[in-house]
Amino acid sequence: MEVENEGNRKLDEVPPQAVSSEVVDNRSLEEILGSIPPPPPPVVTNEAGAPRLMITHIVNQNFKSYAGEQTLGPFHKRFSCIIGPNGSGKSNIIDSMLFVFGYRAQKIRSKKLSVLIHNSDEHTDIQSCSVEIHFQKIIDKEGDDYEVIPNSKFCVSRTAYRDNSSVYHINGKKTTFRDVGVLLRSHGIDLDHNRFLILQGEVEQIAMMKPKGQTEHDEGMLEYLEDLIGSARLKEPIQVLYHRIENLNEQRGEKLNRVKMVEKEKDALEADRNKAIEFLCLENRMFKEKNRICQYYIHDLKKQINDMEMQKEKTNEETKEVNAKSKKLGDEMKTKTESLKELEKKRDEITKFVEKKKEEFTQWDLQDVKVRENLKHAKNKTKKLEKQIQKDKEKSKEEELMEFIKTVNEARSKRDIAQSELEIYLARHNTAVSQLNQAKEALTTVSETLKQRKAAIKETSIKLPQAEQELKEKENEHEKLRREEESAKNLVRDLRHKVEEAKSSLAMSRSRGRVLEALFQHKKSGNIPGLYGRLGDLGAINEKYDVAISSSCGALDNIVVDTVDTAQACVNFLKEKKIGFATFIALDKMAVWEKNLQKIPTPENVPRLFDLVEAVNEELRPAFYFALRDTLVANDLEEASRIAFQKDKRWRVVTLQGQIIEQSGTMTGGGTKVMKGRMGSSVVTVVSEEEVNKLESQLQKDSKRAVQCEEEKLQLEEAISKLQQDVREMKNNLEKYSASIKNLPEQEIHLKTRIKELEANVTSTAPDKTKQNELEKVLNGYKRDYDCAAEKAGEIESEVKRLHNLIIDTNNQKLKPHQDKLNKINKEIDGCFSTITKAQVAIKTANRNVKKSEDALLHMEKELEDNEKEIKDLMKELTELEAKAAEVMNDCRQAEEELPGLQQEYHNLLQEIKTIQDEEHALQKEALNIKLKMEQIHSHISAHQSKMKYWQKEMSKLSLHSIEDKPPEELPVLSQEELEALKDPNVIINQIALLEAQCNEMKPNLGAIAEYKKKEELYLKHVAELDDITNERDNFRQAFEDVRKQRLNEFMAGFNVITNKLKENYQMLTLGGDAELELVDSLDPFSEGIMFSVRPPKKSWKKIFNLSGGEKTLSSLALVFALHHYKPTPLYFMDEIDAALDFKNVSIVAFYIYEQTKNAQFIVISLRNNMFEIADRLIGIYKTHNTTKSVAINPKVIAAKGLDELKAVGSDIAQP
Repeated sequence: MEVENEGNRKLDEVPPQAVSSEVVDNRSLEEILGSIPPPPPPVVTNEAGAPRLMITHIVNQNFKSYAGEQTLGPFHKRFSCIIGPNGSGKSNIIDSMLFVFGYRAQKIRSKKLSVLIHNSDEHTDIQSCSVEIHFQKIIDKEGDDYEVIPNSKFCVSRTAYRDNSSVYHINGKKTTFRDVGVLLRSHGIDLDHNRFLILQGEVEQIAMMKPKGQTEHDEGMLEYLEDLIGSARLKEPIQVLYHRIENLNEQRGEKLNRVKMVEKEKDALEADRNKAIEFLCLENRMFKEKNRICQYYIHDLKKQINDMEMQKEKTNEETKEVNAKSKKLGDEMKTKTESLKELEKKRDEITKFVEKKKEEFTQWDLQDVKVRENLKHAKNKTKKLEKQIQKDKEKSKEEELMEFIKTVNEARSKRDIAQSELEIYLARHNTAVSQLNQAKEALTTVSETLKQRKAAIKETSIKLPQAEQELKEKENEHEKLRREEESAKNLVRDLRHKVEEAKSSLAMSRSRGRVLEALFQHKKSGNIPGLYGRLGDLGAINEKYDVAISSSCGALDNIVVDTVDTAQACVNFLKEKKIGFATFIALDKMAVWEKNLQKIPTPENVPRLFDLVEAVNEELRPAFYFALRDTLVANDLEEASRIAFQKDKRWRVVTLQGQIIEQSGTMTGGGTKVMKGRMGSSVVTVVSEEEVNKLESQLQKDSKRAVQCEEEKLQLEEAISKLQQDVREMKNNLEKYSASIKNLPEQEIHLKTRIKELEANVTSTAPDKTKQNELEKVLNGYKRDYDCAAEKAGEIESEVKRLHNLIIDTNNQKLKPHQDKLNKINKEIDGCFSTITKAQVAIKTANRNVKKSEDALLHMEKELEDNEKEIKDLMKELTELEAKAAEVMNDCRQAEEELPGLQQEYHNLLQEIKTIQDEEHALQKEALNIKLKMEQIHSHISAHQSKMKYWQKEMSKLSLHSIEDKPPEELPVLSQEELEALKDPNVIINQIALLEAQCNEMKPNLGAIAEYKKKEELYLKHVAELDDITNERDNFRQAFEDVRKQRLNEFMAGFNVITNKLKENYQMLTLGGDAELELVDSLDPFSEGIMFSVRPPKKSWKKIFNLSGGEKTLSSLALVFALHHYKPTPLYFMDEIDAALDFKNVSIVAFYIYEQTKNAQFIVISLRNNMFEIADRLIGIYKTHNTTKSVAINPKVIAAKGLDELKAVGSDIAQP
C-alpha cells in the first residue's frame, strides 16, 4: 500500500527538471547541456487520422454517494455532458477521476481518504471504495464512428481503505502512483499543470493569473505558458549557467588579481635573475673547462696506469723467473741438504769407527809400548852384555897388545877412559832411568790427553748449552723478527689502505658542495664546534645495500649538528655568505626516537635498513632512525610487495634495486638509472692534507722497517744455520770425547804401575855414590888436563887453520883436490888417534879389571843367554801385537783415507749449500725488491685509480646549468685526438681560476632564478588558470546565451501561436471583442511576465482583473482553447464552466466545443440546456435512497425517435 503524500503539491510525482541547483553546480558544461531534455513531442496532434486517448467509462464502487458498483458511461469520443439535479452527485464523477489521478483528499472535497467511502443508512460499515477508469486509443472516422487501436485498452484504478491508505492498479495489477503517472503522461494527460481539468469556479482563475510568479514556487501566466510551450525545461539550466557564470567571474577576478600580483613579483626578480643567469653562464664555461681538465687528467692517469700495468706484467714475469729460480734453488738446496745429512751421517760413522779403532790401537799400542820397552830393555841388556863381553874379550886381547901401544894421546885417552868408565858404571842405571822417563812421558801424555779430553768435554758441556741457548735466542729473535716483519707488513698494508682512504676522503672532501665545505672551514675556525657533517658520511653500510639506502633515504645529504642553536648558526652563516641552502638535523631533538632504536620483529625476518647502518658513534643513531624509520629491505619487488601489505600493518619497503613501496601503497623508483654511492661501505673521516702527508711519511717509514726486518731475518737465518752446525759438531765431539775418556784412565793406572816398577828398578840399579864421585872426580881431572892441552892445541890449530886458509886462498885451484885428500887423511889420522887413545884407556882399565871382568863375563854370558830367550818371547809377542795393530791401523788408515774425501765432499757440499744460500738470499732480496716494486706499482696504480675515480666523480658532479631561453647543453666528451692535443693543462687551470675569480666576484643571488622561475611558473600557471577559467566562463556564457536564446525563441514561437489563436478564439466567442497576451517587458518576456489584456465588444482595453464574471469566463475559455490548439490534450473535464455565462455565450461556447475540438474528448458537467443539448452523449445523474445512479443517453437517437414520433403524429393529424 502507498500512503498519501504530504504538503501542498497537487501531485505525488516530482517533475524530473526539479533538480537542486547545488548538484547542478558541480556538473560540467557538457553534463549541464546534456541534461536539458529535448522539447516534448506532442502526444495528440491536429492531424486527421492521428490516434488519441479517450475514456470509455468509469466504474465507481462505494465511492462517495455511489453505493455498490456504478458504471458511468459509456462516454462519447468527442462531447459528453453530465447532467442532473443539484446534490445528485455530478461532481462526484469529477472527484472519482481526481481520485484515480492521484489527488489528495482535500482536493476531492474531503478531509481524508476514508471519507470517500460510501456511507448511508442502507450501506454502512463499508471498508473500502474504488474507482476504475477505462481508457482506449482510437482513430477518428467520419461522424461518431472511430477505430479502436488493438491492445490499446487499459484500466487504471485506485482503492481507498478505512485506514486512509490506498493502492493503485493498472489492468488489475498492483502498482505505484509513479507508474500510473508515467503511463498517463505518456498518453498526453497533463498531470503537472492539470490543463485537462477545469473545476467549478476555477475557469476564471486561468485568466486571473499574475503576469509572473512572485516566488519560486508561485505560478503566474509566464510559468503557465512556459510549462505548456516547453521552454520551462530551460529555466533551471539557465539559472545554473547564470550562477556558474557569476561564480566563474568571481573566480576569474581572483585569478586575475593573482596574475597581476605574481607578474609584479616576477618583474621585481627579473634583474637578479638576469644577473644569476649571467653567473650560471659563467659557471657553465667554468664547468666546461673543468670537464676538459678532468677528462685530461683521467686520460693521463689511464696512460700512466697502462704503463704501470705493463711494468706490472714485466715485474710479474720477473717474479715468475725469480720464483722459478727460487724453486729450483730450493729443490737443489733440499737435495744438497739431504746429501749433506747423508755425508754427516757417514762421516760420523767413520769418525766413530776411527775413534773406536784408535782406541783399540791405543790399547795395542800400550801393550806394544810395554812389550817394546821390555824388548828394548832386553835388547839393550843383550847389547850391553854382548858389548861388555866383547869389550872384556877385547880387553884381554888389548892387554896382550898393550905392551906395543904405550903412548897415544894420553890426555884424551885418559878422559875418554874415565868417561867410558863412568858411562859403563852408570849404563844400567841410565837405562832404567830412561825407561822410567819414557813411562813418565807416556803417563804425562795420557794424563794430558785425559785432562785435555775432560777439559774439552767440560768446555763443550759449557759451550754447548751456551750455543744451544744462543741458538734458541737467535731462533726466538728470528721468530720475533718474523712476527715484527709480519706486523710491519700488516701495518704497511693497513697504512696503505688508510692512506688510500685518507686520499679518497680528502678527494671527497674537496669534491663536497660549497655549502658543506664552507661549513667545515667555518668549523675549523672554531665558530661551530657542534657540526658533525653530512649524515651519509657519518655511517657505513655494506655495498649490497648501497642502492637501497641511496634510493630510499633522501635525508643522507642533510647535515647533522648537536643542537638547534648550532643549526641556526649554520643557517645564519649560509645566509650571510650567500652560499646556498642546507637542511640540518639537530641531535637534541632526536631523543624522541631513542625508544625505536632496538630491533623489531619484521615480516619474514627481513632486515630493517636502520639496523644495517654502522654509525660513527651511538649518539648519531637517532638521526639515522629519523632519516630511515622502519624501512625494510627486500631482495626484489615481489618480496617487497608481499612484505609491504600485511594484514595488521603496512610497511615501507625498498628493494635492493632501489624500488620503493610506501605505506600508502604508492610505488616509486626502478628504471635503468639507479641512485647509489650516497653512503660508503666504511665510515668516512674528515682528514686534512697534512694528515695525509703524515700517513704517507709513516707508511714510508714502516715500509723501510719492514725491509730492514726482512734483511735482519735473513742474517739471523744465516747465524742460526751456523750455530746449528756448531751445535751439531759440539755434540759429535762431546760424544766422541766421552767415548775416548773411558779407556784413558785405565791406561793412566797401568802407566802409573809401570812407573812404580821402573822406579824400583832405577833404585835397584842405582850406582854407588862414592865410586861414582871418584870416577867423576877422575873424569873432571882428565877433562881439565884435556882442556889445557886442547887450549894449547887450539892455539896451534888456529895458527894452522890460518896458515891453511892462507894456503887455500893462494893455491885454491891447485891444492883443492890434494887438500880434500889431506883432509880425509887427517880425519883418518884423527880417528886412529882416537882409537889409540881409547885403546890405551881400555888397556889401563882392563889391567885393573881383568880379574873382575873374567868373573863378570861368565855371569853376563849366562844372563845373555836368558835375555836372548826373553827377547825371542818378546819378539814373538811383538809380532803378534804388530799384526793386530797393523790390522787395526790398516782399518783405521782405510777409514782415515776415506775420511778426507768425505770431509772434502762435506766441505764442498757446505760450500755449495752456502753458495745456494747466498743465491737464495740474493733471490730473496731480489724477490723482496720485486715485491716492494710490485707493491709500489700497486700502490701507484691504486693511487692513480683513486685519483681517476676522484676525477671521474668530480666529472660526474659537473653538469651544465639549464638556462632559460637557451637550448639545453651537454658537457662535451673529448675525442682521443683532442685529449692528445691538450699539452699544457695549466692553461685550462688558469682559465678555470680566472672564471672562478669572476664567479666569486659576482656573488649573485642564485635563488633569484628559482624564485623567478617559480614566480614565472606560478605566473604562467595563474595565467593558464585565468585562461582556463576565462574560457570556461566564456563557454558557460556562450552556453548561457544559447540556452537563453533557445528559451526565448521557443517561448516566443509558442507565445505568438497562442496569442494569435487567443485573439481568434476571443473574437469568435464574443463576436467582435479582442484579447491578447502581451509582454510586460517587450525586451525580456521573462523579467516581468505576461499580461492578459482583453477588449470586450464595444468596450475599451481592460485588464483581466477589471472584467465581469462572464467576460472572465470567456477570456479564460478563449485561452484554454488557444492552448489546446497549440498543444492538444486528449481529455478535458469541465465542471459547470457556463455558470457565469448568459444563454448566448453558453450557446457560443457549446458550439465551439462541438465544432472546433474534434481531436479531443470533452466531458462537461452543465445545467444549461444550451450546453447539454448540443452534446453527443448525455450522462444523467440522479439520487434515490441516498445513493447516486446514472443513465447514459444518446441525444441524437432520442431526437431521431422524437422526430419519428412527431412525423407520425403529424401524419396522424394530417389524415382525417
